[in-house]
Amino acid sequence: MKNGYLTFLLLLLFGLNLNAQRNCGAMEYLEYQKQQDPTLELRMQAIEDFTERFSGESGARNVISIPVVVHVVYNTSSENISDAQVLSQIQVLNDDFRRMNSDADNVWSQAADAEIEFCMATIDPSGNATNGITRTSTGKRSFRTNDDIKKSNKGGKDAWPSGDYLNIWVGDISNGILGYAQFPGGPASTDGVVIDYAYYGTIGTATAPFDLGRTATHEVGHWLNLRHIWGDGPCSADDFVSDTPNSDGANYGCALGSVSCSSTDMVQNYMDYSDDACMNLFTNGQKSRMRALFASGGARESLLSSGACGGTPPPPPTPTCDDGIQNGNETGVDCGGPDCDACPTGSCDTPDNLNYSSAQGGKAADLSWSAVSAATGYTLEIRPTGGSWQSFAIASNSVRITGLTRNASYEWRVTANCSSGSATSAVASFVAGQSNRLSGEYSSLSVFPNPAQDRIFFDFDLAEGTLIEFGNATVTELNGTYRATVIDATGRVLTNQQVTYGDTNVEIDVQSFSAGLYFLQLHSREGELLEATKFIVE
Repeated sequence: MKNGYLTFLLLLLFGLNLNAQRNCGAMEYLEYQKQQDPTLELRMQAIEDFTERFSGESGARNVISIPVVVHVVYNTSSENISDAQVLSQIQVLNDDFRRMNSDADNVWSQAADAEIEFCMATIDPSGNATNGITRTSTGKRSFRTNDDIKKSNKGGKDAWPSGDYLNIWVGDISNGILGYAQFPGGPASTDGVVIDYAYYGTIGTATAPFDLGRTATHEVGHWLNLRHIWGDGPCSADDFVSDTPNSDGANYGCALGSVSCSSTDMVQNYMDYSDDACMNLFTNGQKSRMRALFASGGARESLLSSGACGGTPPPPPTPTCDDGIQNGNETGVDCGGPDCDACPTGSCDTPDNLNYSSAQGGKAADLSWSAVSAATGYTLEIRPTGGSWQSFAIASNSVRITGLTRNASYEWRVTANCSSGSATSAVASFVAGQSNRLSGEYSSLSVFPNPAQDRIFFDFDLAEGTLIEFGNATVTELNGTYRATVIDATGRVLTNQQVTYGDTNVEIDVQSFSAGLYFLQLHSREGELLEATKFIVE
């Protein structure tokens, strides 16, 4: 049957067209959020318990209307999609969720009108008139699935209040990702859906076979608490919906008639991985699951009284100060503002976990340390062992120092500067060039698909950290030229090609490779091994 393997936060590739496969980052993103906040699982379980109780209810309910704001975050003019393209996606959402889509058929009798509609916001959070579209020019070439696109201080755009709006961000998402969504129960500040500009709507930059707007339909389904139809596991895994057939993995393309788990797969369901033209339905069970969120006490009930699509917006919700979510007039999570206790400022802790990695063949060093929450900045001190200290003001908890002498010994320490005082770390030391691996703080090498058959694609990301000249050497920029090499398990070099900082979705042909394990290595211009990762050819 199909391969349901998902690499962390990686999806398919923009521009592959005929050979492209859908994949979404929602489940990997969920696991990432759980790691960041262990209480998220408890909140989601409470929502699940509520949903199970709601599923037994019956009776007619009104059509639900959800106000939408679309945040277009762009680096190039092509990413700054038109208003018409924005609206084309809203039309698709309305057609798909009301089962008015022209490709609806009667293959599955449980296909349902979800009775959920979407309207562009006409009133912004300040009560001013709006067309429901924000536009933000960014210096970032692309965004990862770390929510930077949702943060103004990271080059993105802050969310509008999630209790009143469905936030949809549109931008260039790296690693070929189509989109990802936050399930109910997550932080209010990141709640919403992210769609790559190449797979949004039906016109403009929309790219086949994902040019019919179904990526957003799929991701909004996650936002409304739907899981992938195969339950992200084997036949025993559950998508919590009784009228969707069990399946042991995702379907790609349009695999009509595919059978797994002793039943025909519902490849036409919006929550499978089929191409846009193959998708056409939600089921009655999925409808019930989505609408449970809007029942009295449901996780998204507040959207029913938003007023953001007309009329007067309701007053901000009263902060609870104890629900683990920043809401109302809280300035932090359950703290700050006029109604909650002041947010803790944090103590000026001593920086620890001082780490060193060699760079530029030993002529530079990447230094990092644990961030101190109360710090307004840091002072880095470094010297040749036994020499005089030199000091540098650093804004973040990582830095690259250039101008070193290979094989020379250096000492360094860090002071956290806080409003309440300062704290200095112990002295650490290193020998320039001693380490041959660039710290993961600066390098992330990703290969997809994995396993592969005829080709792989890879991305790498070197953080644009502060560069400081130490001595008389010239600063070497991070955005330079690198060399990618593929070796087999015996160490034999099979391919060797030049890549440049900022390159994404670099292709390597592996059709001639035998089935087995291989390694992709990234080297600096000087030949230093920076990062390596493994992949499998089937």
